[in-house]
Amino acid sequence: MANPMASQAPQGDAKSLQDLREKSILAAEETIRKASSRPDLHLVQAIQALDDSDKFLNITATRAAEWYGLHFPELAQMVQDNVALCRLVLAAGKRDGFNAELLQGRGLTEKKIEAILTAKERSKGGELSDADLARVRSLSSLAVELSGEREKLNEYVESAMHRIAPNVCEVAGATIGARLMAKAGGLDRLATLPASTIQILGAEKALFRALRTGARPPKHGILFQHEAVHAAPKWQRGKIARTIANKVAIAARVDYYRGSEEASIKAGLDKRLESIREKYKEPPPRQPERRERPQQRRDRPRDRRQKYRRR
Repeated sequence: MANPMASQAPQGDAKSLQDLREKSILAAEETIRKASSRPDLHLVQAIQALDDSDKFLNITATRAAEWYGLHFPELAQMVQDNVALCRLVLAAGKRDGFNAELLQGRGLTEKKIEAILTAKERSKGGELSDADLARVRSLSSLAVELSGEREKLNEYVESAMHRIAPNVCEVAGATIGARLMAKAGGLDRLATLPASTIQILGAEKALFRALRTGARPPKHGILFQHEAVHAAPKWQRGKIARTIANKVAIAARVDYYRGSEEASIKAGLDKRLESIREKYKEPPPRQPERRERPQQRRDRPRDRRQKYRRR
């Protein structure tokens, strides 16, 4: 006679496994939900959107300015900002629409306004049909809207950096700190990186090229955008970039693990930068340039065989 308990055991095990599977799925979903809600990841997306909008804005505004330059080429020489030129195109339309009243209050000097009005009368540009003007004005409108969205994104990045990573924001700046965070993969990853890695974030191609060819390694990556680095003499940039990377590493750890603002980090950075500028005023003596290692030729064994054959 069959044992009834033996037939119930597999069913009980299957139900337990099913319950365990459902609970594991729920736990995994909750973990993913919490990870996706981290504010630093939203900040990473915002700074990447800001960089993408910069590229698209430059392309769109430049295209609109070049297209309108076929009709009024002198205007592009007087108004260097392509977005400001797009605003003028939207307001005036064809070059005949430019007048003193329209140009007032747009950040132009009286001398430049007079020059634009004179160039309008003597312009060597061609005629512009209504259909072409409509397309140019549409591109100009898109560039102006992108410029407004770009400003909103920039304000969001700055406010988010002050809230999420105030010390990194104080040391590196809002946009540079956000780009470092995006390159590292988040504030938690940035807090675990050594200063030497933070220093060359964004210069990976140059680093691997130096390892492959034996050329000089890069001294800075994204940190070159920092005002203290790109405004310094060449012989000071490496030392300043390393100093800023050291302070960013400390600031990221404080922001991630403590979450409080420490004024001593920025004060220590300013003191160290002043020391570097004072100590290394003069450039160092010129050193001979390093020669790159010649890459091994793949056809060298073939050349050897040909050499022995000739003998």
